[in-house]
Amino acid sequence: MDYTKDFEDGFEYTSLGALHFMHHPGTKDKIIFLHGAGANTKVWSKLVQYLPDGLDVFLIDLLGHGQSDAPSDIEYTVSNQFQALREFIALQNNGDSYIFGHSYGAWIAAYYASQPCGCKGIILEDAPGLAESFADIPANGIDEFKSNMLKSILAINNNKEYVFKNLIDSEFKEDQLTKELLSSISAKTKIIWGSDDKILDKRYAPILNERIKGSTLSIIEGAGHEPHYTNPEEVCKIILEFIG
Repeated sequence: MDYTKDFEDGFEYTSLGALHFMHHPGTKDKIIFLHGAGANTKVWSKLVQYLPDGLDVFLIDLLGHGQSDAPSDIEYTVSNQFQALREFIALQNNGDSYIFGHSYGAWIAAYYASQPCGCKGIILEDAPGLAESFADIPANGIDEFKSNMLKSILAINNNKEYVFKNLIDSEFKEDQLTKELLSSISAKTKIIWGSDDKILDKRYAPILNERIKGSTLSIIEGAGHEPHYTNPEEVCKIILEFIG
């Protein structure tokens, strides 16, 4: 697939705002891709080159990202992102899709799978959201952590400050991936992690793996926080093995 030639642009209108998406129609398995915080559909440009043309692929800009709406009167919580995704999937009749999430997108995918919603399976790549990962931040270092994260996000993609200040603040308050939430996931699950991830240490990967029943874990040696971008061929191979 070619990101610039083989995908059609579209918008789907949810109760929280319009979601921009790019769609490559196919006759085989459906996969929805969710990017990380501050990113957009362009992050998948390398990975899609290795996906077979038969797959039906949706690349979504999350609320507040890319070309999707960024309303100023909503909270940018994981649960609201989930709600918009759930409506998108219902409107597109895509309940039989796999969901691949990277970083913040993986958090949303895991939250989605914990709710009574239909999907064929989830793939979580370098996923944040574990309660333990927040507990590991010293109480006197939280403000600095939030400030540094906000600066890094605002430095790219013309991101809107009110969206990401709200998003980052909400991460510390609600929708974290607790042991109870993860244990409720029954969907087929693959976890992917870069061995050299400097943003989310690989020590969190086995925790996810243990708490999501039946999940499998693949560590990509030498990869950082974005294996889909640095090691796209290897990630594609994992995806295709997972969906069979």
